Amino acid sequence: MKAMKKWFILSISSLVLLSACSKEVVQNEAQAEGAVEVASTEWVDDQVKTVDEKATSVNAKADELQREVNALLAATDKTLFKDVAKDHWSYIHIKSLYEKNIIKGFDDQTFRPALSISRYQAASMLIKTFNLPLSNSPSVFKDVSNDDPRRAEIMTAYEAGFFKGSDGYFKPVNSMQRHHMALVLQRAFELTDNGTTYTPFSDVSPTMEAYEAIKVIAQRGIAKGSDGKFNPYTPTNREQFAAFIDRALPYK
Repeated sequence: MKAMKKWFILSISSLVLLSACSKEVVQNEAQAEGAVEVASTEWVDDQVKTVDEKATSVNAKADELQREVNALLAATDKTLFKDVAKDHWSYIHIKSLYEKNIIKGFDDQTFRPALSISRYQAASMLIKTFNLPLSNSPSVFKDVSNDDPRRAEIMTAYEAGFFKGSDGYFKPVNSMQRHHMALVLQRAFELTDNGTTYTPFSDVSPTMEAYEAIKVIAQRGIAKGSDGKFNPYTPTNREQFAAFIDRALPYK
């Protein structure tokens, strides 16, 4: 404020000097417009006070606006699902798929991340991932009738080559075991050996059907295993499958 006051005083001093040097001009202007009032120190103080009050008012309005913005951001950044906290490891993957309309969760606003994902649910997520049109073909599986509401999605996943079934059965409600998950992701994203270093898992034999699939998804960091094991026959839960798909999206 002191600097501003000095500036006002210096400016007024300059005007006075100019007035003294151009007395005739000033007199003519005074006759035409009336006497010129020379600003006093009190006037400068009043002006500084007015500017300060206006600045305070502007700052108050800015603070109020910031509070409103923060409230809006907080309202739009709520946790997506009641049972998946923002600091949970899978939240970023679940959020990514939710924003892409690949997953929705349940009617009670839960995602149920630890629940094993079924083969049908996995097929449905992959169809949405690739935005595939639903098939009108009749079912080729013994355990999926033509009037089954899941038929269109199951047949779409089958015709896309993601799933093959077993002995004529699709087994839609069976859990998606991790070695099946690897096979499905390899087929869906058409993944092949990229030549990078691969450390074999102690519980995955080279003679396993899913060996190559497990290898290629491990090479790309889609699935990493735990303590040197892949746990191929363990059911894949919903948050794991969401993470696997999200990590695989760059290879789509």
